[in-house]
Amino acid sequence: MSKEMTIIALGLWIIVLPYLGIPGDWRVVLLVLSGIGIAVTGFLLRGEAISRGTRPRAHDSYVESSQPMHVHEEYKEGITSLN
Repeated sequence: MSKEMTIIALGLWIIVLPYLGIPGDWRVVLLVLSGIGIAVTGFLLRGEAISRGTRPRAHDSYVESSQPMHVHEEYKEGITSLN
């Protein structure tokens, strides 16, 4: 089972758990263990994202504020069109 599906399954388990008629002490233990499972899986997913090098991108508020990608490529070669 993938980590994403584990998060979904544990979330559904937490939604259904209060309605199963499990005694209070056991229900609390199961909820705590489910929460720990979600936290551990979340940390593993975050570690994978960091190792891949993905990070949240900063988005500009307006399209006019962002620079087109080709502008960065023009400056790499230097100014040769003025010669």
